Amino acid sequence: MKVKLFSVLAEKIGPTIDLNLPDQFVAQDVLDQIKELHPDYANVLDQSLVAVNEEYTNDESIKLESVDEIAIIPPVSGG
Repeated sequence: MKVKLFSVLAEKIGPTIDLNLPDQFVAQDVLDQIKELHPDYANVLDQSLVAVNEEYTNDESIKLESVDEIAIIPPVSGG
C-alpha cells in the first residue's frame, strides 16, 4: 500500500512510501512500519497524525480492503 508523506517526511523520505499492511490494522501499525524503515524520524512520526481516506484515525481498526488512501501528516509550525 502506498502511503503519502507530507512536510519534513516528504522532504527527507520522499512523497510516498510502500508498506506491507495486514488485512486489518490500526494507525499505529502504519507509523511503526515507517519507524522501522526510517528510525531517524521516530520523533516526527510519534507526533504525526494518520489520515485514512481523508479522515484522521487513531485506534480504530481499519480494513485494508476499504482503504483508498493513507497519509501521514507531521506537525507543522507556524507563526
